Amino acid sequence: MLTPHETIGVALDQLTQGLLPFFTSELQAAYGDHWRSMVKGQSRHERMPQVPDEQAWDSQAILAVMWDHWNAVFRQQLGLFERSLVSELREFRNLWAHQADLTEDDAYRVVDSVQRLLVATHSAAHRSQELERLKFDLLRTKLARQVNDDLLRARSNRERLIEIGLYGIAAAAIVLTSTVVMIPRNPLAGVILCTFTLLVFGYIMARRWNVNQPVHGVHECPKCRKIIYSEVCPYCEAPPSATAVRAPVAPRSSIPREVTTAGH
Repeated sequence: MLTPHETIGVALDQLTQGLLPFFTSELQAAYGDHWRSMVKGQSRHERMPQVPDEQAWDSQAILAVMWDHWNAVFRQQLGLFERSLVSELREFRNLWAHQADLTEDDAYRVVDSVQRLLVATHSAAHRSQELERLKFDLLRTKLARQVNDDLLRARSNRERLIEIGLYGIAAAAIVLTSTVVMIPRNPLAGVILCTFTLLVFGYIMARRWNVNQPVHGVHECPKCRKIIYSEVCPYCEAPPSATAVRAPVAPRSSIPREVTTAGH
């Protein structure tokens, strides 16, 4: 299974390969054969392809050019909804490139937006199957995790009821034994023992019933896909800094010491 970051990377690759024919044809229809040099000259982005090669274009460059040349080129075929998709994909692409913390919901939204943009541009309809598979995998993983959490929670509730029942049986057995054996011989001791038993076991049973302990169980981290045993993944947490932050050392004064001469 792919992580959300890997899924977004696959979706962006699908966007680049699927959108490139529409992208180049529209620019060529608007600017002619010299559209590459025109796009390069008018671009506000430094990381534009330096060579007129289709393999040099990536999702960042394609989305940036579509946004900058929307009114002159792409407005004729696409609408405001597709423009919002371009803006959204640009933001997610930047977050993805900077290793931001992206969730499965973010990955699903990126894949869905890529699919919608490709459908709107009539680009590479056969890639829709790959994008549908990515969306299905994300939903299946999320659903499987939810089912696993529900099963763990149900098992925890069942174990809690069993423990409360055992505490109740133990308390009833002690009270019954005290009533039959101790109270006829020593009523005060029997009453004290019964009262103490009811108070202690009643407190334990109430605490066990009201306090819901967190249920984690063995599960797969949705980010790194490693098997973990706690709610917070220890592999995804940022490791503590190995070196302590040292206090800045004041620089030595460059002013020379005052030299005193005897006799003056």
